[in-house]
Amino acid sequence: MIALEQNFRSTGHILSAANAVIALDSGRLEKTLFTASGPGEPIEVVEFSGGLEEAQGIASEIGRRLLEGVAPDDIAILYRFNFMSRLLEEQLLKARIPYELVNDTAFWQRGVIRDALALLRLASCPDDLQSDEAFRRVINQPARGVGAKTLAKIEAVAEQEYISLFDAAERMFASATGKSSGRVRAFVATIREISAVDNAPLAERIRELLDRTGYADMYRAAGEDGRAALENLEELVGLATEFSTLGDLFDHAALGSVSGAASGEGRVRLMTIHAAKGLEYGHVFLMGWEDRLFPSASNPDADEERRLAYVALTRGRRRVAITWCAWRGGRCADPSVFLSEIPPAALCHGWLRKHRKGSSATRTGHPAPYIR
Repeated sequence: MIALEQNFRSTGHILSAANAVIALDSGRLEKTLFTASGPGEPIEVVEFSGGLEEAQGIASEIGRRLLEGVAPDDIAILYRFNFMSRLLEEQLLKARIPYELVNDTAFWQRGVIRDALALLRLASCPDDLQSDEAFRRVINQPARGVGAKTLAKIEAVAEQEYISLFDAAERMFASATGKSSGRVRAFVATIREISAVDNAPLAERIRELLDRTGYADMYRAAGEDGRAALENLEELVGLATEFSTLGDLFDHAALGSVSGAASGEGRVRLMTIHAAKGLEYGHVFLMGWEDRLFPSASNPDADEERRLAYVALTRGRRRVAITWCAWRGGRCADPSVFLSEIPPAALCHGWLRKHRKGSSATRTGHPAPYIR
């Protein structure tokens, strides 16, 4: 057997780190990758106090590199689990940095979020023709017996009277009988009542809509299958506290709803390490390298976690940055064991730009300088 050991993608420091981590894989064929590209830049290891600070720090650093001329589609952010992208998405949006999730749906593009925003839009101006699309989206969520035929009748009345679909439904079902009619009547009455209160905070308004229309109960009744949807809705309620007006929230949501293909511009890629296999980028950010998170405490196969670390490191061609948090998910965290296995000569503590400016940050010359 002949081992193919020359690597044509990554620099020497990146390969040194990857070789050190994968060397402890008990089932790996022995080989040591090398490159003719030279040592390159050391791997940046940056500690943050928490997940929000980590997301803000990564977004800020990416913004600086974009200003230096790095193309957005030459940058990738990799993480062990999908849930880790949420805070990052928000900070990239705030920084006006275009991004795209790979093999996942961006938060503001998720169906459950679009449903909740449709309820909010409908309640903000139910009699406006511009709310018709929102009405179509939520009138049968949860099921109220409004199928294609019933909706067609509502649309016919709206077109004839030149009124909104909501107004048409309100008139049609005002005196109609039957279970379905009762459910529709209750829905429009709820929307009308909530729309009359225009001074309630956005978060409170969203929560009331979700509860009183039965939308949240639909997912609560689904048990474990509805858990992710409910978590997304709670996230939306929390985010709504950051916006003072409905227009600001809708503008922000619109920014997060534009796909890379639709915009035609280059975008930073966000993905799990699993999804990154076979890909490569000039600049790679590896977030969440903490004990129990990566390697994952839920995966009994330690060697698989080690191989994922190897994959993550070798996705980078020129620069790799690793971040970790001292506090995440309500508990203190320690840096990943993988960090302690990387040769100190291949690492630097903090962002490279600090070293280049001659700040007090120093290149690592001793083991594990990133440990608190």
